[in-house]
Amino acid sequence: MNDPTHLRIISRASMDYVVSMYSAILRASRHDPVDTLLLSTVAVANVAHLNTDKAQSLAYAGLDTPEPMDIKRPISRNAVALSLGLSYETTRRRIQKLLDEGSLIEVEGGLVGANEQVSPEVVRAMAEQNAILLRRLIRLLREQGVEV
Repeated sequence: MNDPTHLRIISRASMDYVVSMYSAILRASRHDPVDTLLLSTVAVANVAHLNTDKAQSLAYAGLDTPEPMDIKRPISRNAVALSLGLSYETTRRRIQKLLDEGSLIEVEGGLVGANEQVSPEVVRAMAEQNAILLRRLIRLLREQGVEV
């Protein structure tokens, strides 16, 4: 995968995936792009630990088996700000707005996304769209001779 002859192919294809996926997220969201990025960051952080536990990951693999709140790991405002390179004050202010409208939930230890409770149909649609776009990325890379 680090073959220098394929780096631009990988870069073009992966950036197309990122832009396509984020475009789909933005179209489905009622939030501006920065708030959408904050919500996405919290959601990813809440379940990132599942990637290291295959059995637990598989337990919540299907569209009809969302991760329950008690399995999600909260993330601090500071960690969100640092991960995105945003100022703490901007992050704090925007997160407070998202908390006030119910898009985020504050629990002991930090923030948890409320997307499953607020818009389960959007979460399902985005999971399906993500799978389509990821399969397209893998197919494109293979067609271009990149080993995946």
